Amino acid sequence: MPVGSLVAKGKVELGFQQLSELVHEPGIDIIGMLPAAIQAATVFSAAICATSERQEAAKAFLNHLASADGDQVKIAHGMAPV
Repeated sequence: MPVGSLVAKGKVELGFQQLSELVHEPGIDIIGMLPAAIQAATVFSAAICATSERQEAAKAFLNHLASADGDQVKIAHGMAPV
């Protein structure tokens, strides 16, 4: 069971989980991020397969992810654009 759900149901008083997995969990209060010294960042990468039949669509999607609009979507879902 996800940590946020355990907190929301009162089964635990405090939990630690990736922010992107907590931001949409009803019934919890997010009190902040872990200190930088103990914070573990997850970095996502993307690539297009050379044999993809929809390379242009994939490029458009990756361009969107790298755009200011894509950054706003990431922020809304608890992720930090780089």
